[in-house]
Amino acid sequence: MKSQCLRNIKKFCFRHRTMDIWNRMSEEIVTAESVHIFKEKLG
Repeated sequence: MKSQCLRNIKKFCFRHRTMDIWNRMSEEIVTAESVHIFKEKLG
């Protein structure tokens, strides 16, 4: 869940920028058993 940004430094941090991208990923990709499998399913 995203928190409300009161300052620009928080709005542009890595975690906040990637939240929407992560939430759009399918459940299959997010629950991959390893980094290698995650990269294969992502690409």
